[in-house]
Amino acid sequence: MYSSMQEQTEFDNVLDELLDYFIHVERQTLLLVQRGIKSRKDLMQSADDYLSERGISVNLRKYIVEHFGRFIWGYYLLEEAINDEDISDIKVLGYDNVRIKRRGKRMSTDIRFPSKSDYKRFVSMVAVKNRTNLADINAIQSFTDKDSNSNFILRFNITTDFVNSTDTPYIHIRKIPKKKYTIEQLIEFGMLTDDMAEYLLEAVKESGGIIFTGKGASGKTTLMNVLLEHIPHDKSGLVIQENEELFSVTHPDMMFQHIVMPGGEGKIQYDLKDLGRNGLLTDIDYFIIGEIKGGEALYLLNAGYTGHKCWASVHGMDSTSAIDKLADYVKYESDYSLKDIRKMLMGMKTVVYLKDFKVCEISEIKDYKDGELIYERVY
Repeated sequence: MYSSMQEQTEFDNVLDELLDYFIHVERQTLLLVQRGIKSRKDLMQSADDYLSERGISVNLRKYIVEHFGRFIWGYYLLEEAINDEDISDIKVLGYDNVRIKRRGKRMSTDIRFPSKSDYKRFVSMVAVKNRTNLADINAIQSFTDKDSNSNFILRFNITTDFVNSTDTPYIHIRKIPKKKYTIEQLIEFGMLTDDMAEYLLEAVKESGGIIFTGKGASGKTTLMNVLLEHIPHDKSGLVIQENEELFSVTHPDMMFQHIVMPGGEGKIQYDLKDLGRNGLLTDIDYFIIGEIKGGEALYLLNAGYTGHKCWASVHGMDSTSAIDKLADYVKYESDYSLKDIRKMLMGMKTVVYLKDFKVCEISEIKDYKDGELIYERVY
């Protein structure tokens, strides 16, 4: 394509200028495309018109617009890692430092952005295409892209240099497969044994509540997603979550809701507590919270205490500490004593502890005595 280094430099400079123009100057056009008011074809024509006004030749314009489209609609240098089925997480700590987690193991990659400015432009583009504002008032952002990739839901967490101790933004991408694993595949992967699987499938139908615990990326969401498909079809359920990770492809009576956070100066907000409070008013049998981090635990307790089958995930160190963590969250939100809360949480019958994509412990709550819950280790 290029007969000289000068032509390569010209191409890079013009592409940089075009991207900067649509990210910072003509940002509204991108937003209209995102909202479906304008088409992708309209955007590409606008890009071509801009280059034509700059006096760029027809052949070079065509090539630049093609690259512009790849940058806008995909995820640029991260596309290969995003499409790799063995990679679950991608973390960008700098323009020349991209880390991945492959089959549970963290490692470096040879992915490098050409420069710090190129990486920052990429971060801005990620925000724009996902209708997210990275102004200082929104320096911490978490959002989900369900549409860009045919195989994965992409959960993004971005923090900018406004809160980072370095002068560069950080990006973490968690990949959630759109095609769910089966329980048989989880057994094959070594996540759980045949006996554990049989036990959990029975617990889905009979247990008053299942708590999934472990640290981040331990497999909690994966296991919950698989078990969701085994909820009987004559039962109704509600799933509330911060990011859209839990979903069902077969259940006919399952509702899914996500939080809405205010953007910039916006006032609209619906958090897990709002969704949980409303959930108690709906006609459901299963009340499920993707991950509990605060006061929404009170609504899980209330749902369980009024006869709903409740599921949730919470960070924890083992199968017997998770309920104490839930009790603390409820305490922050209510006037109940910890003793009363623990007694009310007896309905959370089953606790599953995962580590490194493997079920390590399953315990059952058997009794309540002297202000403490009595557990029995099942596996």
